[in-house]
Amino acid sequence: MLLCKDCNVHVLKHPPEQEYLDAYYATEYVMSKAETLASEHRRIFRLPEQFWLIAQLQKFGISSGSSILDIGCDKGYFIDQCRRYGYFAKGIEPSVSARSYCESVGLQVHANLNEVHDKFDAITMWHVLEHFTNPHGVIAECEEKLQAGGFLFIRVPDFASIWSSILGKAWIWFQPNNHYIHYSRTSLTKFIELHGFEVLSCTSRKPNNMNTWRAGGLADITLKRNFRYTQTLRKYIGRMYEHLTGVELFLIARKK
Repeated sequence: MLLCKDCNVHVLKHPPEQEYLDAYYATEYVMSKAETLASEHRRIFRLPEQFWLIAQLQKFGISSGSSILDIGCDKGYFIDQCRRYGYFAKGIEPSVSARSYCESVGLQVHANLNEVHDKFDAITMWHVLEHFTNPHGVIAECEEKLQAGGFLFIRVPDFASIWSSILGKAWIWFQPNNHYIHYSRTSLTKFIELHGFEVLSCTSRKPNNMNTWRAGGLADITLKRNFRYTQTLRKYIGRMYEHLTGVELFLIARKK
């Protein structure tokens, strides 16, 4: 891991080529039936968090009728909730299988940003930016696709959090095979400001709280009763570990 002393960004020493990553996420990132149920489990226990995120959009006047682009939308759970609130929501997702699922439930999802030619009131990136080896190009494209005065919402792991400092390579979100650039509050703020955005806030927070924990318990009961699905002990311990040690940065910025 390399550290830039000017901007406080930590970068994987030998990140993979973007072409390789594009191919990996498009074809190898495929879910089996068991993994699909595991994903459904995650969708249920993340519902309280999604409602909180939509509430944050509304605080900045991004309400029913507004347009949203969610980059790295996976199986579209967030934009699915957004459309229930009356948003015009689209997603970007390189995984063919995840994109096919989105299309099967009527969500508009594209493989990459180049396929999108609209302007949006808000762009969201939930734990996605750390997966890009060229984040400057991504944020520059976001700036182009936002309306004047549009908002950018970003969540990434907080690499400067106390749990990251204590646990080091054992931290839940230290994943060098998937996370190539790590941010602190200072580095993320400087990075987004460099692209001409006004950063309104950048806070460190725990996305897992008692609401998500209770929702996880409900997911356990519901999926076991209806699909005979039970999370493995390893998955359950991992969920507890994420609940305890997962700390993220939540940044809100506005296009000037």
